[in-house]
Amino acid sequence: MDRHRIIEPERPLAEHREALRAPLSVFSDGRAGAGDWPEHDLCLVIRGADGGVAGGLSGRFYYDWLFIELIYVPENRRGQALGSALLAMAEAQGRAWGAVGVWLDTFSFQARGFYERHGYRVFGEIADYPAPHQRFFLSKPLGASAPGVEPHPAIEQVAAPEPALKEAIGDPLSRFNDTRLGGGYWPDADLALLVEDADGAIGAGLWGRSYYHWLFVDLLFVPERARGQGLGTALLRRAEDAARARGCRGVWLDTFSFQAPEFYPRHGYRAFGRLDAYPAPHHRLFFSKRL
Repeated sequence: MDRHRIIEPERPLAEHREALRAPLSVFSDGRAGAGDWPEHDLCLVIRGADGGVAGGLSGRFYYDWLFIELIYVPENRRGQALGSALLAMAEAQGRAWGAVGVWLDTFSFQARGFYERHGYRVFGEIADYPAPHQRFFLSKPLGASAPGVEPHPAIEQVAAPEPALKEAIGDPLSRFNDTRLGGGYWPDADLALLVEDADGAIGAGLWGRSYYHWLFVDLLFVPERARGQGLGTALLRRAEDAARARGCRGVWLDTFSFQAPEFYPRHGYRAFGRLDAYPAPHHRLFFSKRL
């Protein structure tokens, strides 16, 4: 990869992301430690009167932690302890998978107090996300045992969820968030920066997503054979330029202690949060940079 070029496809595709995720996973698994690193998707669905998806929870277990990405209870079903039941069922499943803990994020116009009442604690935050609000990152350790959790009759756990189920939970949540923000236009878009070699093969790159005026860098991968050529720096700078062009206030990302925790501070990123034993004896670090 001595000769390379960075391209930004107008339409980022799922196969572009997978071309970066797959080798990054192989690289990371080899450094996380010996043994198997199982991954599981979690989907808990609240059904409406018509049998359709009215809300629920979507998460993912990997490297001994459960991440809750989405949780939504429709307004006409609140006050029925559905939110608490979703959390309890998710935590119970996390324990069954051997999770060390659970983490999630929420905005200041959402439900920080709800999570804190259930034992979650803030371990990091980003201001002006979007201004004048904040984004909070919370975690909760899971003990080896806990009182039994009875499944809620209104909540269904889907063993092998299709992507459409995640969208069915996320779409009404997005509409709810936009309403709480007072309307307006809140664009979101994927970003793909792909490094092609002389044969046109993708060997490195960056994948991200911009929303609420911040860019999240989900993946950044440069193979060992191509390091020392400034590719990582070039990708990060291109991503920051793209974020500025989209009107973003900053960039945030996370990395593991066996990946590149020293790389990002050299480029102006500051750590704002950390989760230990992710997986043990490593930790997961969260960084942000204002533009």
